Amino acid sequence: MTVTSIHSRSADCRSFAIASTALAVACRTEGRGAQKCVTVSVRGEVDALNARHFAHTVREMAGGSAALVLDLTEVSFLAFDGASALYAISAHLAREDVTWCVVPSPAVSRVVKLCDPEGLIPLQDIASVRGVKPA
Repeated sequence: MTVTSIHSRSADCRSFAIASTALAVACRTEGRGAQKCVTVSVRGEVDALNARHFAHTVREMAGGSAALVLDLTEVSFLAFDGASALYAISAHLAREDVTWCVVPSPAVSRVVKLCDPEGLIPLQDIASVRGVKPA
């Protein structure tokens, strides 16, 4: 597994590949302290091989924030393990009192609707935040 991290004042980007599956994660932070909002954008596939690492990376990037937007609009495949990872992220963020939402791709939306009939994963159908530049 390869993890590459690029740090700047407003962005943290990580890419990792396991076997033939590649996943890229980018993070943008706005505000500070109690007003800190983090946007984590993910591109690629979340499957059984990388779901645990995906969940860990998102939880790590959300650390210390008041709100998290998880942009999955460029995720082309989400395995059931990926849905379990979203549940793990949800439980962690609830313990940390972090407000969050998932902006899904059609593939993500289908799997979450199948795996989450109670609606515990907060899906939001909004335009992708990937192209938005940090202030």
